[in-house]
Amino acid sequence: MSSAALSLDRVKLKHRSRCPLLPNRSRGTLKITANARKEANAATGESGNPSFPSKKGSSTPASIIDRRELLAGTIAGGASLAASPTGPALAEPVGSPTFKRCQPANIANTNTFVACCPPKPKRDTIDFKPDTGPMRIRPAAHLVDEDYIQKYNEAYAKMRALPSDDPRSFRQQANVHCVYCNFGYRQEGDPKSTLQIHFNWLFLPWHRWYLYYHEKILGSLINDPTFALPFWNWDNQDGGSYIPEMFRREGTPIFDANRNEANYAPARVDLGYAPGVDPSFGEPTYKTDDQIRQDNISVMYNNVAKVKLQDAFFGAPIRKGNNNGGDGSLEKAPHTAVHIFGGSPNNPNGEDLGNFYSAGKDPLFYCHHGNVDRMWDVWRSLGNQDFTDADYLNTEFLFFDENQDLVRVKVKDSIDNQTKLKYKYASMPQDKVWINYKPLPLAKTAFAQPKSSIVASLPVKVGAGPLTITVAQPKGSASDELLVLEEMVVGMQNNTNFNVFINLPEANETTTLSCAEYVGSFYNIPHFMPGMTESSTRTTNARFSIKPNVEILGLKDADKLVVTLVPRGKDKEKVFTFKGASIEYA
Repeated sequence: MSSAALSLDRVKLKHRSRCPLLPNRSRGTLKITANARKEANAATGESGNPSFPSKKGSSTPASIIDRRELLAGTIAGGASLAASPTGPALAEPVGSPTFKRCQPANIANTNTFVACCPPKPKRDTIDFKPDTGPMRIRPAAHLVDEDYIQKYNEAYAKMRALPSDDPRSFRQQANVHCVYCNFGYRQEGDPKSTLQIHFNWLFLPWHRWYLYYHEKILGSLINDPTFALPFWNWDNQDGGSYIPEMFRREGTPIFDANRNEANYAPARVDLGYAPGVDPSFGEPTYKTDDQIRQDNISVMYNNVAKVKLQDAFFGAPIRKGNNNGGDGSLEKAPHTAVHIFGGSPNNPNGEDLGNFYSAGKDPLFYCHHGNVDRMWDVWRSLGNQDFTDADYLNTEFLFFDENQDLVRVKVKDSIDNQTKLKYKYASMPQDKVWINYKPLPLAKTAFAQPKSSIVASLPVKVGAGPLTITVAQPKGSASDELLVLEEMVVGMQNNTNFNVFINLPEANETTTLSCAEYVGSFYNIPHFMPGMTESSTRTTNARFSIKPNVEILGLKDADKLVVTLVPRGKDKEKVFTFKGASIEYA
């Protein structure tokens, strides 16, 4: 498969960012500006010879464009999901959810509404107090014994037996994810703004709170304060990288019929998974088990071990009135890849695991997110630091506890999980396999020249085939170097997925991820919202940590980098766009 290449004529700048939403860092800005006249054709994988004009004659550097404009997401019809540039987006935490304004999300092009708003609280809201119970140790799911499995099933059986309007019931527990993740809430104090806890820095702390109360409810139902949720150890290639056997037992409370059974053992979980490139979608797989194993190690290294910057790992900041920050590396892959891996291809929207509104209906969801949460602990153990931004720490959420009380929690109380939440994870020595991974180049380390170049009008359109761009790399030295695709617009219902390579313009769908040229992947999991249509989109900035890769490839002193995007999966022909590319140092 040939790769179309865009030769980007850019202004190369280096200065401290004036952006108030992101940490200060040096930027080599490669902002694409629109032609005065509209180009007839966009880049879709065909060869040609157009050109990208740079922003000339401007006294304002392109890199200091107000970042709020880049973060403003829109839905069909022009309704904004974020505040206007003059709104309260810069000085306050995201508003807590207001139950009074909860509304169902509709599935586009159907008359189906997803009603997942919570029951009315019976008592006044209380504030979280640190857990004073015994320490709970979360085990790896593939290592638990039959006694644990029996207790685990008993807890879910009792949860499923609760009345459907009980906030502790399995139905209501699943709805918690549905409403928070499909724009069901409006923000307290800013009712025009919706609340979304994915695609930004709230992803990890919100899910930590969600699992905490889910675990406490299960434990209380079996009268065991030491009960701890298991985690699906999918990063461990020596036993953990299969859907755990206990979830495959039909007729048990933790079984879910809405899974991709073709991905049960002996199929290894693919952390670089894309729907449509496996037998369950009627297409032959091109990956051997050994390649999946090696690719999984590389995905873990590139999306967890090597990432140093907080907004690159957690996701970018959002503030009150602003709802589009940018996905963190862990959320994109392996997190979203595993969701799609587990969802049923026989259902129209990938239910259950493969869609936000239905993911919580599968008990495997909570086991999957246990390992996602564990990655936060592992990442910190590598010497990395949490956000200290007050707007992050003081963001509030609402959860029902094991006593049916509605509890107000803050992000800051979730950070020290062992002290305040009284749980920790079983030690996994196998983590060192991907933490210490050293990828090797596939190609020669000399600068790779694209075979051809084409030009497109703005925004850049990426279709079914690989797309190669040449990005200027300013001189700089910092703890990390980021490749950023700016103002990327993807369909909210699309399984958009692409891999990113540097210095490998010949990369295609079959290119292994276990190489130094691979720097990361982007995933979008289908999700819904009130009033959405098939054409509804979200806007994000996609960040990829590349410093170790650049150094391994010997490109530290190169003036430019060749970057290749490789769309994959069943929705690869559904176009997504982006308006700029840049290199950031921090």
